[in-house]
Amino acid sequence: MFYSHTFLAKKSPLGTVWIAAHLQHKLRKSHIAVTDIPSSVDYVMHPEVPIALRLSGHLLLGIVRIYSKKVDYLYHDCNDALTRVRTAFTAVNVNLQEESIAPFHAVTLPETFDLDALDMEVVTFRAE
Repeated sequence: MFYSHTFLAKKSPLGTVWIAAHLQHKLRKSHIAVTDIPSSVDYVMHPEVPIALRLSGHLLLGIVRIYSKKVDYLYHDCNDALTRVRTAFTAVNVNLQEESIAPFHAVTLPETFDLDALDMEVVTFRAE
């Protein structure tokens, strides 16, 4: 046997890669997101213990599948962001009827403000 069983354990660096090669539907997005592609390729190309060519081929297939899923997730995220930006900056035409427009003095503040014209009640507070 050209590999150790701990080499492909589920918690090992290449466990996720092996699962991607053989049981790709069991992977979650979180497993794919935490997989580091360059270090996985280096680990397959320069292993600590010798591995069979067939196993290295399967592991490289798993790396390619993980890379493909990462690209797919990036595409969907960018497409979602683009559609959100487009909807945020779309021009909206508002056609108000003439009678629904407020008068100028109701919306615009006067240039000078007279505090003496303000009628306020005197409020007293009782301390208890």
